[in-house]
Amino acid sequence: MATSDNRSAANSFRTIDAARGLLITVIIGIVGYFAVIPPPASGQSAFSITHSGLSMLLVGVVLQLAIIFSRPLVARFERARGMEGQISPMVIHVLQLLADGLTVLLFALAVFGGITQAASSI
Repeated sequence: MATSDNRSAANSFRTIDAARGLLITVIIGIVGYFAVIPPPASGQSAFSITHSGLSMLLVGVVLQLAIIFSRPLVARFERARGMEGQISPMVIHVLQLLADGLTVLLFALAVFGGITQAASSI
């Protein structure tokens, strides 16, 4: 019974963490796309993010993708050592939360930098 409870908890952690990581990555990708498209010809200033802001967004996306792609590697390591489900559910969950927090912080700093740049150009 305890083994099946651990596996169901691990599956719920994986599903929630993966969905949250993908959602964060998609949102950052959309904002990054709109930040690099050229402004409209009507003279209105479009939303823009500085080069350092774009690099912050890129670091956030790379961090999310690294966590997502490292999950199978950790599970494979556990299976090879005979420790399946003993380490990865909680460790990966904590690492995912840290990566999500850092990614959201980088996103906020990049967007805030773009807002201050737009406000200073007025």
